[in-house]
Amino acid sequence: MILVQWSCEVPPEKLEDFIKFAREKLKPLYESHYCKRYELFMPMEVKKYFSYQFTQKKNKYTEQMVFKDLENFEEFLEANEKDIRTREIIEKYIKKFNVSSCGFTILNQKV
Repeated sequence: MILVQWSCEVPPEKLEDFIKFAREKLKPLYESHYCKRYELFMPMEVKKYFSYQFTQKKNKYTEQMVFKDLENFEEFLEANEKDIRTREIIEKYIKKFNVSSCGFTILNQKV
């Protein structure tokens, strides 16, 4: 199983609209293109638990997607590149919500 995480910041004033967009557009879109499960995580509160921890911003979100394997994830990427409707939604996502400070991670389950 492959776990893909994509984290970005969205301006605080666009946060509620982004959450709605993720629920209504991104989740159904991704789950119809090879993604087994799509989830959106937001920080619950700004709080430090460890002395060395950086304070987490409330507008930094993490999208998490689960795929069967790396080949399945690559098929997802390829399908999204070819599908005009998908490209339009993703372009809207990037432009409308001014995402910034993005990070991308692929994790491979070894259990």
